[in-house]
Amino acid sequence: MNELKLGWIDYSSEHRDKVMAVLDALTAPGAVDELGIGRIRDGFADILFPGTSTIQTRAKYFLIVPYLLMELEKERYAKPEDLLGKLGDEEVALIETLNQEGEDGVIGGRAGTKLKRKPSEIYWNGLRTYEIFRHPSLSLTNYAKALFRMKRNKELVNTYGNEEMDDLGDNDGAYSGTFWQCILPESDWKNNLTMDLIYDEAQFLKTRITSAEKSKDSLLSYLLQMDHREWKDIDSFEALDAIIPESGKLRDDYNQANKFSQFLHGAHIRYNLIASNGQSETAVKKWTNWINSDFVKYEFATFPFKKILHRLSIHNYMLFRFLRDWQEAVNAGDEDAMDDLIISREIELKSKDRAKLHNSKMYSYKEGDWIGNDQLQYRFLDSKIIMEDIAKGLEGKYAEAR
Repeated sequence: MNELKLGWIDYSSEHRDKVMAVLDALTAPGAVDELGIGRIRDGFADILFPGTSTIQTRAKYFLIVPYLLMELEKERYAKPEDLLGKLGDEEVALIETLNQEGEDGVIGGRAGTKLKRKPSEIYWNGLRTYEIFRHPSLSLTNYAKALFRMKRNKELVNTYGNEEMDDLGDNDGAYSGTFWQCILPESDWKNNLTMDLIYDEAQFLKTRITSAEKSKDSLLSYLLQMDHREWKDIDSFEALDAIIPESGKLRDDYNQANKFSQFLHGAHIRYNLIASNGQSETAVKKWTNWINSDFVKYEFATFPFKKILHRLSIHNYMLFRFLRDWQEAVNAGDEDAMDDLIISREIELKSKDRAKLHNSKMYSYKEGDWIGNDQLQYRFLDSKIIMEDIAKGLEGKYAEAR
């Protein structure tokens, strides 16, 4: 099998960051998207769990990154790239400190100095979403440029804020300046660094998520405002149904996402049946359960997938056609049509040479294999790690300083 190689023209570091984000997302568990529904999955994930990603590891990085940058802002640089270079050096330096403590979720714990995707890049969208970084339109690269210009030309200060106001505010030692609204760490914070949140950090992060415009009405915000014992043992997106309000926008968004997962679940099962040539006992059992489920019996035939495409502003005719034809094939009970559709869809997305179901050189079934998605999780399990860190910090388990 020939190895797939990807490349791009390196126009800028910002373009590179976007490409790296896509590549990292593709390596995350559950990210394999054989049927091309990733835009719907990610669209709902952005609504329900905004600011999160599948490659975030611990909540602490939402503090570590601004801590570093608030310190680095005080220094002088010959060019914006120097700031970003120094930030990268600082992030790599912290890996050793955290590894020595045996911490879980250390980004770069194995890669060390060869780490390509730094925490600042992975968490930047979340920092903007939760308004810890105050300018939602600025990328990390453009932030460095803006800071550099401010330092070089005082006349530009009015464009971005009042530099003289970049100081301690009146709200419990919080820093509220041109770029950041964040609590301040202790002066020796790097020497005592762990991945656990102290109480003030946990409270700050919870407040930002539950009050920021883009996240305050999300499922993430709702769960954080609950007693964590109500969700700590829930291990799937589907099981959240029991603790979500019975009506309202949050219920509507959850229902749409959950029902869509059920709608496509059969296609993912069918994909694995084809790939295993019917040998996968797991797929056979799952298919029997799915095709005889109440959802398929009473809701599948009229499931409004077009409403979901509209809700997420997705205008993709090939995706629309696949969903329409899948619904028609299942309604007709035509398994041959279902299988032909799934095979054609993968070829449409990948080409005949790279489609597993068409080219036996690309894939050979082994007992126990499962390809791609099962039930869609919409980043719930990734977000749960962040929520658990916040809950532990609020419990006071790591709040010796309070």
